[in-house]
Amino acid sequence: MYRPPSIQTLRAFEAAARHRSFSRAAEELGLTHGAISHHAREIEERVGETMFDRRGNSMEPTAAARKLLPVIRQSLDLIASVFPPPGASDQQVLRIGVLPSFAANWLVARLEAFHLANPKISIALDARLEVSKIGPRGVDAAIRYGTGRWQGVTAERLIGDTLFPACSPNYKARMGIKGPEDFGRCHLLRNSWHPWMPWFQRAGLTIAEPIDSLAYDDAGLMLDAAIAGHGVGLVRQVIAHDALAKGQLVRLSPTEVPFEGAYHFVTAPAPAGRANAIVAFGQWLRARLHEDFAA
Repeated sequence: MYRPPSIQTLRAFEAAARHRSFSRAAEELGLTHGAISHHAREIEERVGETMFDRRGNSMEPTAAARKLLPVIRQSLDLIASVFPPPGASDQQVLRIGVLPSFAANWLVARLEAFHLANPKISIALDARLEVSKIGPRGVDAAIRYGTGRWQGVTAERLIGDTLFPACSPNYKARMGIKGPEDFGRCHLLRNSWHPWMPWFQRAGLTIAEPIDSLAYDDAGLMLDAAIAGHGVGLVRQVIAHDALAKGQLVRLSPTEVPFEGAYHFVTAPAPAGRANAIVAFGQWLRARLHEDFAA
């Protein structure tokens, strides 16, 4: 009979990914380093992919791990909301709808800071490409990308986004890329939502739109392909931020083009008991985005 991973295994994996350290995860959970390593291997065996890459003293979650983390965190938060610890009757769980790319590549890494500042509020992420329903029988709020003109909700603009070319350091070295003039001999990764041509025109290049390669509907998947060294991607600033900071990607040109629309914090009238928690999350979200992307 098939049995899913134990809660202890899921908690160990989540803590190791959050701390980027097996030792710190062991300290938090009161386990040994070996136990955390064992739980991480169990997840890898079940998924069939590597979950961590060792870089110096840090255990960096792989693309596969970053995709899995929102689901595991959501599951742990939901279980915690059903079985709260003694004296935690005032604990609230907010369900936040969010695009998988934004969750995996920016939001998840910062949620621990929100929990530390707001210990009575837990966040359960509903990460999906489809638009989440907001209100009764849906999520409490959502982070959406678009024009902000959605019926029946209030959409507060958070930040816009831009597109620019980037690739892994290894791919740049392997292809001898010195600048955009070398893109004609590179594999250009495609995203279904933003073609290369507007960037080519702004950069003054006469390269044809790539049409003979795999197209990615999700910007996060294309970002993972660029990090893995599969080619040059026209990446979005917000979700590429951490990969650039860690050296997983290198920007190949200062030229950029705007990506139509913006991130919005979307809410609907909420019960009085949840309104303050939603406001608190929205304020924290605005502050963290401003911290990373203020001009």
